[in-house]
Amino acid sequence: MAHHESVDEARQVDVVVVGSGVSGSSAAMTAARHGAKVALLEKLDSFGGSAALSAGMFWTAPTVEAYRTRIPMGNPELGARLVGDYQAALAELRASGVRVADEPKEAIMTFGIGYSTDIHGILAWCRERILAAGGQVRANSPVVELLHDGRKVTGVIAREDKDRLVRYEAGAVILATGGFQGARDELTRYIGPNADRLMLRSNPGSVGDGLRLARTAGAGGTTAMSTFYGHLLPYPVDRFRQEDYLPYSQYYSGSTILLNMLGERFTDETEGDELLNQAVTFQPQARGVLIFDEHVRSTEAMEEPFPGLGATDRFATAVEAGGLYAVADSLPELLDKVAVWGIDRQALGLTLDAYIHTVASGGRVARGIKVSQTARAPQQGPFYALMVQPSITFTFGGVRTNTSGEALDHDGQPISGLYAAGADIGGLSNYGYAGGLAPGYITGSWAGRSAAERAASGTVRDRNAVPLRAGHLSTKGETA
Repeated sequence: MAHHESVDEARQVDVVVVGSGVSGSSAAMTAARHGAKVALLEKLDSFGGSAALSAGMFWTAPTVEAYRTRIPMGNPELGARLVGDYQAALAELRASGVRVADEPKEAIMTFGIGYSTDIHGILAWCRERILAAGGQVRANSPVVELLHDGRKVTGVIAREDKDRLVRYEAGAVILATGGFQGARDELTRYIGPNADRLMLRSNPGSVGDGLRLARTAGAGGTTAMSTFYGHLLPYPVDRFRQEDYLPYSQYYSGSTILLNMLGERFTDETEGDELLNQAVTFQPQARGVLIFDEHVRSTEAMEEPFPGLGATDRFATAVEAGGLYAVADSLPELLDKVAVWGIDRQALGLTLDAYIHTVASGGRVARGIKVSQTARAPQQGPFYALMVQPSITFTFGGVRTNTSGEALDHDGQPISGLYAAGADIGGLSNYGYAGGLAPGYITGSWAGRSAAERAASGTVRDRNAVPLRAGHLSTKGETA
């Protein structure tokens, strides 16, 4: 669709950033710090995307080796630079004055290291720095077209005030729209059967805008298009709102036995909840059943998974939410109750017996499925069962980029003037998860710096751009 002749207004900037989550905010702030006149455009009426819904843990793999072990199918170049830039990003946040915890949390998602932060403070600080540098920060401004002259990206067209079309002429555009988890058709196309049933545990605006815009400029795809991040939720739930996203998540599932609706195990539970969440998606009816004992209920299911999330009784919360559950004093009695849900009682018994026997003998394989040496069988009554379903917070595939944040075409060549960051880039996480906030912030900084340098070397740059002056804050240009 061509709006070139029918726009209501034209504006000239150095860099346009599409999306105001942590990656877009970081990209725009970094570009502004490097002298660029920036327009940060958010399509929703509030800023922050899915980052604003998070618990604020700024984490990733502690080493390149840990990244490769946990995410063997991840992009090794992107992973190495992510890990290498983590400490500098952390120092930048500390220097900003935003709250960052003194002590790290280890073994996040089984392997990561990170710090609790004030994510709302980080997002606000980024916007302040953009405005201080003479930039614009606009909500309710969806980008409807990426402008491309056949050689390079030249800007975007945005729709502001519901129907006014504004052309932003820019030397560089950064896509940071947060992934395609909200697009049911894209989920089915890339992730596969049942993906359109995934509960959306995300901001509602991330529907693949970045991916679609990038394709119009010739961007290539990546690995990891079929993998994603989310957590297991109770099934069914009476409602699912943003305030439910964190308390409904069954983070402790790695310490349970996970069965499908045929009464069979299908994966190694100790891999952790975000991997189990993906595995359940492809099981019959995209559902599973967690079985665990009082020890798990009274410890992991009650603990704070990481700082800032809060301790809560996750099983009780799941029951209150409407989840199907059972409680019994013995495992045979529990399985009798679970069988009422339409799951074969004999299969349940055979699966559980094989699992318990294999755990007792040190682990290996039970009925064709791996049993970890660290697995613990249910021992202490009462025993619990909870039906669960998968959710999606963001996708792992997307726009192909290099470690400078440049978008690449199908041949691996940079598309002049186009950059991407955060969940819009693909392959950094792939089945395994390298974190959300820290990779978003760090990849945003790559794109922001590269885009500012690109704009400065081009002909579009506004030579009257206001330079960044430390300590000079202005609200000019910010609209709600």
